[in-house]
Amino acid sequence: MTTTTILSSQVRRGAANADPAPRRSALTLDIVRDEAGFKALQPFWDVLVEKMETRSPFVRWDWMSLWWEECRKEARLVIGVLRDAEGVPQAIAPLMLASEPDSVRKHLVTLTFLAGFGEAHGERMDLIVPAGREDELTPQLCRVFKVLQPECDNVRLNHLPEESPNRPHLLNVLREAFSHAGVLNRLVCRFIHLPASWEDYEARHSSKWRNLLRRVRRAFTAEHAGIATQAGERMTIAETMKEFRVLHAMQWADGISSFTTEASWRFHQRLAARWLPQQRAWVPLLEADGKLVAALYGFFEREEFFQYQTGWDWSLAKISPGRLVTRWAIDGCIQRGLQVYDMLPCDYEYKRQWCDGARLLLDLEAFNPASWRATAFHALRTVRRWLPRSTSQVVISSNDSPEGNDPVLRPAA
Repeated sequence: MTTTTILSSQVRRGAANADPAPRRSALTLDIVRDEAGFKALQPFWDVLVEKMETRSPFVRWDWMSLWWEECRKEARLVIGVLRDAEGVPQAIAPLMLASEPDSVRKHLVTLTFLAGFGEAHGERMDLIVPAGREDELTPQLCRVFKVLQPECDNVRLNHLPEESPNRPHLLNVLREAFSHAGVLNRLVCRFIHLPASWEDYEARHSSKWRNLLRRVRRAFTAEHAGIATQAGERMTIAETMKEFRVLHAMQWADGISSFTTEASWRFHQRLAARWLPQQRAWVPLLEADGKLVAALYGFFEREEFFQYQTGWDWSLAKISPGRLVTRWAIDGCIQRGLQVYDMLPCDYEYKRQWCDGARLLLDLEAFNPASWRATAFHALRTVRRWLPRSTSQVVISSNDSPEGNDPVLRPAA
């Protein structure tokens, strides 16, 4: 097992004559660089995730370990682990060194979140630090960025929740150890504050919106013998995922959505096989005329549901199967007593119609001042930004399925 021990520091709570309180032991920062060391973190990983302020499915052990097995390509592990005197992890910085799958950035060695970009990348990423201890632990954990600075050209930390208590500490260390540190992109995530009932949710919308949804639902039920079900009820998980892939592929030209690439698909088949039986994932389904016509794939975390992918049969577009499966998913989350239904990044118009709230994900970046590649990249990008820009290019997020094909401007490179 390859680890690098970086530092140790004595952290004490209170003075010697204060009220009795346990003294905190020395904290040591290690960098885990091989799979044996990575796997050794499994017993501690989700225990720490459970304590996070910004906990999400995308930082859990299953997501990150399966991503590493299926999607890592040439990436290298550089996971920062803050341990106590007994060697027990107290906080984790899930990091890797990799090159982005981008024609402009592919020549840069980037320090980023594990599973932070590429196929099946995570959508809400963060350092794994217990809530309430960020001011104590995160600055020490962030020393990993200073240690790894000579090994990278730049830092790119995608999809960090704006509300993360770790954000100011991350920005501080990036400004200290790198150049041009700051926020590159701000991505809007639309979400629904879930009420007590579907009727309460409907009441937020116009009569036109309500009548349209009721009309297509009646047509779905009366004219097409439509029924709502879910993975594992009338179809096995494997059968459901196979059919879902077909429905999803109907919406995209080849190469647009990374969800159906071979590596991404292997990842999600394995993840669904683990998480659907554990009720960490959910796939609500719609059947019409005796066949599957719509499906939605998402994840539960705390009292939130994250809508990740959808797919539907375009031959039934007149009855809006995409709208109907979203309705079924929202109603199902209300019945489960959840508080938030998150549609994740990409600010499509249909998300604005469904949602009543928004929160931001931030892409942080910084450059190694000693790297000529980073210096050249940043200089060329600065020049390019002064040139006239076209807004005709669009990008489709791998976690999104548009109703109405609303364009999304490409984030900054």
